[in-house]
Amino acid sequence: DGMKEDHEARISILEENLAHQTRLTGEMWDKIQDLENRSRRNNIRVLGIPEGIEGNGISGPALLLTVLWDCLPLESAGAIEVECAHRTLGPRPPPDQRPRPIIACLLRFQDQERILRLAREVGELHWRGRRVMIFPNMSRELAAQRKLFTPARHCCMELGLRYALQYPATLRVTIDGKQRRFEDPEEAIQELNRLPDPMREEEGPQPRRETHRHRGSEEGCCAGAGRSAPPP
Repeated sequence: DGMKEDHEARISILEENLAHQTRLTGEMWDKIQDLENRSRRNNIRVLGIPEGIEGNGISGPALLLTVLWDCLPLESAGAIEVECAHRTLGPRPPPDQRPRPIIACLLRFQDQERILRLAREVGELHWRGRRVMIFPNMSRELAAQRKLFTPARHCCMELGLRYALQYPATLRVTIDGKQRRFEDPEEAIQELNRLPDPMREEEGPQPRRETHRHRGSEEGCCAGAGRSAPPP
């Protein structure tokens, strides 16, 4: 009996140590993710730029500024300072495949915000006959976490509510003139489903319109039909 009690005590200690280590590992992982994404806050990810243009004597930052100047209504291209811009690692794809994204680090976070906002406002961007898309550069884990808010964002659009998906993954919604913040996607959906549909007429329930004009803002998703620009 004494040996059994001793074994049970040892097992209990091991279980407590395992729980502590598991909790500590989770906290460390969260801190690593936060540090990684904060280090990327000034970065943008640009898709659709053809391969090989940099090889014509154009540096990565100069190419990026040319694309931004041609696609977006920027007041001055010189106002944006690009620390570095380069293709993602990996072999150069064949001509019939998608070009590698360009990752650019901007000197100021305000420039990153302005670029993403203008890209959303313009709509679908084109450069030299190709569609260009601009996104914030974040870890896959954070991107997946933010994607969970997609149903709630669609609900906000259907209800005509102003919203913003803020860093790192918080949905801010204006309801009856007051701002609500949701860190849990399920909680956001439950709260939004309780709101009356403004498109429902008084004589009875009507089917909800599938699409409304998007009056919110979101960090991270941008694409627009901009003007095609002549080669620099």
